[in-house]
Amino acid sequence: MSVADRRLGAGPIMARAFGDLFRRPFIVLLLLNLFLSTVTASLRSDDDVGLIAWLLLTAVMVYVQISTILAASDESPDPRGDPWIRAAFKAKCFWRFIAIEIFIFVVVALGLFLLVIGGLVAGAYIGLAEQALVIERKGIAQAVVRSYEVGTGARRTVGVIFGTLVLFPNVALPFAYTLGADESTLARLVVSAIAALLTMAGTIALTHAFLILAETNQTVPR
Repeated sequence: MSVADRRLGAGPIMARAFGDLFRRPFIVLLLLNLFLSTVTASLRSDDDVGLIAWLLLTAVMVYVQISTILAASDESPDPRGDPWIRAAFKAKCFWRFIAIEIFIFVVVALGLFLLVIGGLVAGAYIGLAEQALVIERKGIAQAVVRSYEVGTGARRTVGVIFGTLVLFPNVALPFAYTLGADESTLARLVVSAIAALLTMAGTIALTHAFLILAETNQTVPR
């Protein structure tokens, strides 16, 4: 097995992501994300104030996610968290990022509805779209195409990372409530924190995968 093949393994990429997660600046961004997730999970959405607060906090969480991608794409990231938050605002990709997240959600949801494994397959093809949008400043359609191109030859790796660290925490854990899981405030906060931690690790892992694949496949951004 070549060095490139070992670098492309889902296990090593996820292990590296979890290692990065507890180092600066990612630990700073993680703590911010956990705080925002906890507050968001505790809000009541049955009144206007709660809804507005939820929307504002969710917007900040999107910027934290963009910050995470930018930091993970840097070989020697600044250990402070605030430069990456500022960089996320300067990237001016908020609405495109929201649109690509909605697109991924819809496609994966359709895949899960038709066949559970369909969600994993969808993630294997479009799971790198957010990275393409932020790192290479792609448009929405271009980012989806770029994800397809870059992931060529490594669908399993991208699918495993996406399924384990993105799909599972954001679908399986909340789905547990429908099966009679504890719906207390404490339980919701714990689930929200776990989902935030795993999702951030997934964002870092997919960013590493994107960079490795872009280099390995030697695909030229359009």
